[in-house]
Formats: sequence, C-alpha cells, structure tokens
Amino acid sequence: MVHLSALIVTLATLGRAQATRFLGRVNPTTKQLTWPADGVAFNFTGTQAVINFSDVSGDNSLAIVIDNGAPIVISNVTSNSISTPTVSQGIHTVVLHRRSEALYGTLTFENVTTTGTLGTDSAPTRRIEFIGDSITVGYGEAGTFPCTNTAAVEDAPDTYGALTAGNLSADYSLVAWSGKGLLRNYVTSTPDTSPIMPELWTRYGALDADNTYTFPTAATPQAVVINLGTNDYSYQLTNSSGATYSARPPLNNVTYEQAYVKFVQTVQSHYPQADFFLTSSPLLSDTFPTAADMQHTSQANAIKAAIAQLNSTKLHFVDFPPQPGTNDTIGCDYHPGPFEHQAMAAILTPAIKSVLGW
Repeated sequence: MVHLSALIVTLATLGRAQATRFLGRVNPTTKQLTWPADGVAFNFTGTQAVINFSDVSGDNSLAIVIDNGAPIVISNVTSNSISTPTVSQGIHTVVLHRRSEALYGTLTFENVTTTGTLGTDSAPTRRIEFIGDSITVGYGEAGTFPCTNTAAVEDAPDTYGALTAGNLSADYSLVAWSGKGLLRNYVTSTPDTSPIMPELWTRYGALDADNTYTFPTAATPQAVVINLGTNDYSYQLTNSSGATYSARPPLNNVTYEQAYVKFVQTVQSHYPQADFFLTSSPLLSDTFPTAADMQHTSQANAIKAAIAQLNSTKLHFVDFPPQPGTNDTIGCDYHPGPFEHQAMAAILTPAIKSVLGW
C-alpha cells in the first residue's frame, strides 16, 4: 500500500461532525466491521485518502467505490491500511463495504487519513434492514459455477438487498449469516447446535454476545425484509457412496409458521412503525428434493398463514420464484449469481416502493 507523508491530516471516526459514517450494523464501541456489507463512508477534499484498520483477522474481501464509479475489489485485505487511487484535486466521495461475512474474518476500523481535509457525510433518511441467510449474504455470487465459496467470491454489496436499497436511495444493513435458519440451521450429518438467526439478530456486531444490539433510534428502519427458511427446509444429504438419505425429518410447516410468527413479533416490538416484507426463497422449488415436499409452495403458504395470524397491514408477502437452473444465473453451490440477484431486486424494489411511496 502507498504510505503518505507526514503532512497527512487524521480525523477519528467519531470526531468533528461524524466525518466518517459507519454503514450497516457496526458497534461504535468495538468499530468492528463484521456483518455483510458493513463499511464506512466519507468525503474528502484532496487527492488521496487512506482507510486504516487497527486489526485485520482472517480473510476479508472489500469493495471501494469512489465518486460513484465502478467498485474497486480487494479480494483479500492483507494490510492494515488501504489507499485510494490518486485522484485530481477536489471533493471526492468514498464508500467502502465488506463483501464477505464474519465467518471468514473481521476488520476493526481505526480512522481515515488524507492529504487534504475530511468533510461531513450525511446519511439517507430511508433505511432498510435485511435479515437472512447465505442468499442475503451474497454467498458465492461472484464465483463461476461450479465453484467453492470463499471470502473472495462473496459479494454483499451486489446482492438483491443492496441493489434494492440503491434503487430506493436508502441506507441498508444485512444482518445475515450463511447456513442459518429460523428454527434450525442447514442440515448436517450431526446436529448443528450453533445459534440460529433469531439469536444472531440480537447481536450488535456479528461476533458480539447475544442481546447486545441497542436499537439506536437513528438506525431504525422503515422497512424490514426477512428471507429465512431455505436452511430450515433442508433435510437430505449424500453419503460417500453417492446415495441420498434423510439426515433429519422434513420441516413441519405449522412449526415453521409458528416460529415465523414469533420472530416477526419480536422484530416488530423493536420496529413498531416499520413495514415488513416477508419473502419466499428462490432456492426452494416444488420438485426438489421430492415433488411431494413442494417446498417452495409450502414455505410461501406458511408465510402467508403467519401474516394472516398476525393480522397486520404492515406485513407484506413477496414471492421470489425458484431460480432458473442455468449456469448464467447461479454462483457457487447453486446460490444466486448476479443475474438472479438483479431479478430479485426487480421484484422487491416495486413491492417496497408501492407500500412506502419511495
């Protein structure tokens, strides 16, 4: 990385009128960037800026956008500082987002330095919170099928959530973790006893303790999108001989419905004025693993039943049809690729816009 001279001016994260603004759900005490698409935004007058980290742990992929240009992708952060390219003297905007999720690594933000001066960054008044699993994370989105997911091929700032927020000029947070479910996590040969998404949702940073999120008023969303259930519905695995077997019972739809009701009620208790957009999964179909399961329809009907039970005009069902099984629409491990995320955003954007008038 380029190291600037002793003339560099430094402003701390929380100093001088919020010169550097956190993006996503970032604990201001730890300043760790952990959730997908967490990041920082700032503007400066000068020719170059440097984003400094006090700690870099594991594998972390980032995307930096300068003056609304094309993203500059850093597949793996190997230094405690990242320099912007040298630009012409003037006022410039910088937006940095994590592309990868916390299970691969974390970054602890320190400050921004520049050859010139930092300005103040203003947050949009519109806010959307997305709660989900690997689909919302952007798992394998930047990979070319067939491929194995890594931090380098996750792409949170290019997911349906980020695209929808961009279409609506809204700030957003992705509270999501691959493999997590509403009731149970992705099927494994031995039971997965790690936290499920309703527990993780209570955390400030993704690696913080449960029940640490303080629900700051300034971060309260007007829209909440929940995309959970893909992992709950999984129950089959393949053994070493290539034979498929049931590693656990199929999901009970009524049990899923009741868990959905409970979780929505919990989230509503913190965001009573928000509209909720509850989505089906594009990774569930009515033909896999068996036609008898009708997983996509079963999930959709369970969500609709939960909405009816909750009986609120603030709840809206959004159907993401099963994704096409062609290589140009899928990323690693059959997860949505860029085209599928764009298709999902094209469905979700007008759904939110029509309700909120955005």
